[in-house]
Amino acid sequence: MFVPMRRSKQQLPADESAAILRDATAGILGTAGTDGYPYAVPVSFAHVPADGNDAAPDAVCGRIFLHCAATGHKLDALNANPHVCFTVIAQSEPVPEKLTDRFCSVIAFGTARRAEGDEKTEGLWALGTKYAPGLDTIISDEIATTAHRTEVIVIDLESVTGKEGLELLRERNARP
Repeated sequence: MFVPMRRSKQQLPADESAAILRDATAGILGTAGTDGYPYAVPVSFAHVPADGNDAAPDAVCGRIFLHCAATGHKLDALNANPHVCFTVIAQSEPVPEKLTDRFCSVIAFGTARRAEGDEKTEGLWALGTKYAPGLDTIISDEIATTAHRTEVIVIDLESVTGKEGLELLRERNARP
């Protein structure tokens, strides 16, 4: 179903891909759009590993939570086709003299749906604690006052692949 990465030597281990999803502050949500054109939009997000443990071998799977307004193009696109692509660029540093780039990124595929009930609250908490750590009271108050007008989207991840550029791979292989 999902095409294996062609340059498999550059594939990141699952725990490093999970760390990128945990630490990145923004990602790009790609949908099929509603008018024949793809739709890709930058979003804030929170990744929740399948078993809650980033160090587990399958930690890279799990769910991604994001939030949005109750109406809009993003929801229209997801209603029309829930299959999505989600991309995070963790590092990108041009190396002009070598005509290359020192990069690492993650690309994920999954199915998006609206969260409801406890899962919606879980998503809002995951987002709140990621972007406002230690501010639990403020997060709680915000959820209480805005959850009724906020949509939470869950992406159930089906495939996640991390990749690093050749320059980073060479540096990794040169380490003792």
